Amino acid sequence: MNNKGMRDLAVMDEFSEQRSRLHRSDVKFIDTFDSSTAVVDSLYLNDARWWQNASFALPFLVALISTVVGLVWGIGEATGFGLFAFAVTALMLPIVLITWRNTATLMVLTDTGAYSIHRGKILHQLNWHDLRRIDQVEYLGSSRFKLLHGDNGEFMTVESEIEDGQGLVDRSFRLSGLSREREV
Repeated sequence: MNNKGMRDLAVMDEFSEQRSRLHRSDVKFIDTFDSSTAVVDSLYLNDARWWQNASFALPFLVALISTVVGLVWGIGEATGFGLFAFAVTALMLPIVLITWRNTATLMVLTDTGAYSIHRGKILHQLNWHDLRRIDQVEYLGSSRFKLLHGDNGEFMTVESEIEDGQGLVDRSFRLSGLSREREV
């Protein structure tokens, strides 16, 4: 990205630090961003990986531990349960991979709108002038935000895994000019 596409030098330093943690496809998206139409304001990363999903990781760990315990101490029930847990893990794998492909690895805020990106591919985008409200939603013990926009009930989700989600919401209010009716 050229210097015109950045807000100021302090932000460029912050982008450099974040850039080093991005997946190469996300870096390519940032590098090819058209700074003639919008200026990148801020980046919000999701450092999670697909295999960190609890639907995969927990059955896998249970399978591994149970199988090892069963084989080391000769406990057939533990070995059998471990093999069953491996089967559950194998069944969950395609579901985890499919949902991972629709999870933002990067959220980019610009002076004109917001982009939700997964490995360099735009999942969702919105223009600030279309933003209607921002809601905080509690779901299974985690908090996420929905940026509601347009007239058809569309929304962009800010997952709890996104770093500084509250900062993203605060910055979205400022960039969009949307007034806060209540604190989120």
